Amino acid sequence: TPRELIAEVAQFFDVQLEDILGKSREKRLAFPRQIIMFLLREELKLSYPTIGDELGGRDHTTAMHACKKIAKEIEKDAKVREEIAQIRQKLFAV
Repeated sequence: TPRELIAEVAQFFDVQLEDILGKSREKRLAFPRQIIMFLLREELKLSYPTIGDELGGRDHTTAMHACKKIAKEIEKDAKVREEIAQIRQKLFAV
């Protein structure tokens, strides 16, 4: 479910669920939030407006930007690729 995915990513990055769903734009929160948006789109096939709603009522364009950004990061950054692989492994290990 979206909530399980959000909780798993929050735990992976060691941030509070309330912080992820909050309004803060701190980098330590923004990056995990973008990964959540990317995974909600890729794994659960949620629409951009639904993704925005799941993450505290954000605009659908924010979700679109996040998905494009993380897709580019995956292509060029092995660390991001590895982190997403680890998160996916945890999500589907159950």
